[in-house]
Amino acid sequence: MSVHRYLLPIFALSSGLNAAPAALDLQVSAYFEEHCTKCHDEDVQKGDFRVDNLSHKVGFENTPQWLEIMERINSGEMPPKKEKKQPKAEESAKVVEWIAARMKEGEAAKMATRAKVTYNRLTRDEYVNTVRDLIGVQFDAKDPGNLLEDAEWHGFERIGSVLTLSPSNIEKYLAAAETVLAEAYPEPAPPLRKGQKPPEPFGGTKPVLYEEQISERHRERLREMGLLDKVRFDCWPGDIYRYTALKDPLPEAGVYEITYKLSGLKPDKGRAPRLKVYESKLDRVLFEQDIIADEDKPITVTFRTHLPKGRPSIEVYNDVPGPSNLPRSGRHGEAPFISTKIGRIPWQMKLTDEAGKPRYPFLIIDSVTWKGPIIEEHEKQLRDDYMPREEGNMQQARECLATLAKRAFRRPVTGEEIDEYMTIVRSELEAKETFRNAVKAGMLAILNSKSFLFIAEGDENASRNTLNDWEIASRLSYLLWSTMPDAELFALAEQDRLHDKAVLAQQFARMIADPRAARFSESFATQWLRLRKVGMFQPDKKLYPDYDKTLENSMIAETTTFFREVLNHGLTLREFLNSDWSMMNELLAKHYGLDDAFTTARKDSKDDAGFIRVALKPEAHRGGLLTQASILSLTSDGVRHRPVHRGVWLNEAIFGKSPPPPPANVNPIPTNPTGPKATLREKLEAHIHDANCAACHSKIDPLGLAFENYDAIGRWRTEEVTDGVGANPKVVSSGKLPDGREYKDAEEFKKLLLHDLDAFNHTFIEKLATYGLRRTVTFTDRDELKKIAAASKAKDYRLRDLVEAFVISDLFQTR
Repeated sequence: MSVHRYLLPIFALSSGLNAAPAALDLQVSAYFEEHCTKCHDEDVQKGDFRVDNLSHKVGFENTPQWLEIMERINSGEMPPKKEKKQPKAEESAKVVEWIAARMKEGEAAKMATRAKVTYNRLTRDEYVNTVRDLIGVQFDAKDPGNLLEDAEWHGFERIGSVLTLSPSNIEKYLAAAETVLAEAYPEPAPPLRKGQKPPEPFGGTKPVLYEEQISERHRERLREMGLLDKVRFDCWPGDIYRYTALKDPLPEAGVYEITYKLSGLKPDKGRAPRLKVYESKLDRVLFEQDIIADEDKPITVTFRTHLPKGRPSIEVYNDVPGPSNLPRSGRHGEAPFISTKIGRIPWQMKLTDEAGKPRYPFLIIDSVTWKGPIIEEHEKQLRDDYMPREEGNMQQARECLATLAKRAFRRPVTGEEIDEYMTIVRSELEAKETFRNAVKAGMLAILNSKSFLFIAEGDENASRNTLNDWEIASRLSYLLWSTMPDAELFALAEQDRLHDKAVLAQQFARMIADPRAARFSESFATQWLRLRKVGMFQPDKKLYPDYDKTLENSMIAETTTFFREVLNHGLTLREFLNSDWSMMNELLAKHYGLDDAFTTARKDSKDDAGFIRVALKPEAHRGGLLTQASILSLTSDGVRHRPVHRGVWLNEAIFGKSPPPPPANVNPIPTNPTGPKATLREKLEAHIHDANCAACHSKIDPLGLAFENYDAIGRWRTEEVTDGVGANPKVVSSGKLPDGREYKDAEEFKKLLLHDLDAFNHTFIEKLATYGLRRTVTFTDRDELKKIAAASKAKDYRLRDLVEAFVISDLFQTR
């Protein structure tokens, strides 16, 4: 029985955003007829497996069977080797790619399925931002025991069908809301007894060491010398200062301001000392910054951080590499530190040379100042909006809960909804709870409502595929600010004006200029480019001793600030593929060997400590996203670079194509520690001996091999340090794309990508739509995506105009 007539309808029914061309459809159907029919039809059914009765909706039905077909062909198991007539490797590869593409389309369509109402849970970051803007409380969602990490789909963390709500999530949201309300409305202090003085306000300045922390003999000696108030704390690389906290515990949970007075001494050709403030119980870095200041001209650095009530466990590190602190010379002695001029104990490591210049980057801490808890006026106003002014006034309670619910639900609320929350208040009062706590119980129910935790779109009473004005307000606000709409968006929604595209364009211009829009640059760039993977495989310390968390964070920050620079300064998508500039701090510039370029750029910059725009010459071997250390390291394994993974990443992020999965049980590439030294490229080429593997790798590998001049942490190199015998081999970064175009290095490769700018434009818009719509894009979105792509092209692919075109498109107002 011929399978041909069963397969032809499949190609007609299975189409998606990247639907296969007609020629490929015919090739695939011919492949099945020639190599599959005689063994797997109604008459033979070898292995109890048939292909003639499989559903024509590939990717939607009979998925396990189609996956098995794909895996058997991909591994070379089918057709069997004993068959005389074998397909060419390229033919099998095309069939595998076709089935894989249909599977991806089916998955996307299932995930994009919309009921009458769709519910998209707030991400962890969105929850934090929304709570802060709703009630004026900073909730630390990432602290131990708080909210769980968000699930992701192909890097995206906002997909509604993925962000489910498990029982453990519910418990954590309940605990989170209780924590937020406890901070917003702490229990009133008991009235003072007769003659009792009110407590002193929290805060003040403390020395680095209290007198009682200094041994008696040194204390008296310093007192006699008049130096007791001149005690300082010397903090060499890796050293820890543990005395930040005041004697009194923090009176309430809230935002506290901490100021360090300190100096930072930097060796002539070394790194600056880095102040890192870490709360060990919370496992949270509170603040970090490079410090450069003369010993006799200390500076102050101030930051605000949210801390729970009680005694904090704060450790201050000088977070730079240096000599080991394990020997006796790396310890503090009994004698307090006063000055490098006075010197240190003879057995301690020498921090300065004979000329008094620092040998290592080290900090000298003078004092610590505390203020708090700090409540801004607008935060106090928010909290006052939701708590009745008069004790026992139920009408005020109703009005307050209605105000909270309308803002929290991001839409008008009905009287019946408020009745439910007032029932909770009355129930608490009947249980002898205080009026204040009864109202807080109503608030707690609102903060745990589905209408708060989820962004709802649609109508239970009608089939509606477009958004109303309140839903548009939320979609726009969570796209650009990752938080709830502000008063102006709410007012426009109330007036039914957000459907007007001219109004939407005005709001886009207003919101993209707001500092909160930096969240879009960071969040979207992180998810699109999979930056969460940076550091997932920590680089081997023996191979990469200079790699640390500070450098890792700098790598990520380069990419997110680069994205923001392109967005805010009217630049185009071309910059992502190739540019003559990048964003760097001093540490990253040193990592790239671009110290001079950074120094030149800093002379013209107003930013002394952060990231600045650095002009790149051709010999810098940088430019665009693809040669940034974050991208190059996330596709490595911590020991060596991985050209195949680099090719897969580029295929997905830049061209929007996911290659089929590799066959099972593929042998790893050998290290050959005892044989002649060979590059990973040479080992890879020797490894791909199977024709089926080679057919697929020929499309992936050229995309990654262009970056052979970059090691596992993104440093430029001309030879590859590897195991084996003999000299390290020279790196070769030339290659040929599947369409026959050739390149000799990464620069030529990036120029070739610029010729495919339209393809990248389409991919970028699909990624943006996935992020903004909180769902996968499907075939039904194709025409609207093409319109946005055309609008982008008409504006010369400027990123800001592209995002605006998305916001004012019909697709943006579609569920």
